[in-house]
Amino acid sequence: MDFYEFVRGPLAMISFAILILGTCFRLVSFYLKGTNPKMLNPKENLANGFKGIMFGLIPFATRSMRGKPLSTIIIFFFHISVLLVPIFFMAHIVSWFESYGVLWRGISNGLADIMTLFVLFACIFFFVRRLVVPEIKMVSQTSDFILLILIFASFLTGFLAFHQMGPYRPFIILHLLSSEILIAMIPFSRLWHMIIYPFSRYYMGADFGGSLKSNDW
Repeated sequence: MDFYEFVRGPLAMISFAILILGTCFRLVSFYLKGTNPKMLNPKENLANGFKGIMFGLIPFATRSMRGKPLSTIIIFFFHISVLLVPIFFMAHIVSWFESYGVLWRGISNGLADIMTLFVLFACIFFFVRRLVVPEIKMVSQTSDFILLILIFASFLTGFLAFHQMGPYRPFIILHLLSSEILIAMIPFSRLWHMIIYPFSRYYMGADFGGSLKSNDW
């Protein structure tokens, strides 16, 4: 087995195993550390909790989003692209079908290219923003920059490999390595918000929605 086959096979399985086990561990820890305060208005808290989730998914639904329109647009399209391209890019679907016999409908290669180029632009935008915007710079950590570099590397090398721009084999190996590192990091980095989002938004909505009568929490 050469290095490419190792990265494509065993290392990929290891990264998904870390993702699954790490996610289970974090969710169990999240549950055990949680509290169950007495609900004064259970129905109202339930409604506010689900409103908290929905307002976080709708562009410009909150005052904070409306106050930063450029960042809001870039953030929303970035998240959509980062989710759709890995899952619905035809080359990825074909690879899953060849390995595991699983097949689903994908997006066009042209749309995948547009989304990929947007992710590359967004990574540069977020990287610079973390360096120059004081309130964001203050809470930025080294891991945040590493994540942006890994996402940029994953999408760039995938784009170059697919379009045969440069040496294919090194680019596809780098693409797989950076992607698998990102998968393994999900439970242990800011990427965790992909998993915990509905829980955290529901909690904040239920906790603050009723008392503050606000969509911005």
